[in-house]
Amino acid sequence: YRLMRAAGITLHSARQTVGARAATVGEARDLDEEPGAPLLTMERVTYDDTGRVVEFGSHVYRAARYAFEFQLLVRP
Repeated sequence: YRLMRAAGITLHSARQTVGARAATVGEARDLDEEPGAPLLTMERVTYDDTGRVVEFGSHVYRAARYAFEFQLLVRP
């Protein structure tokens, strides 16, 4: 994100979706897994302070090697 800031882009927010599904044959080959192995998926869209999309990412993770941790805050 340093490059975005250097270009004058002010990051505002991101929406991230985490899911799970079975590996396709191609994903299994690329990730050294068996076809059908469980995978974690993530898609992220990041917005600047004007609401413009400045980043999109679609990721696939080996389920046995990743964990996601979330902190949930209560707002009064």
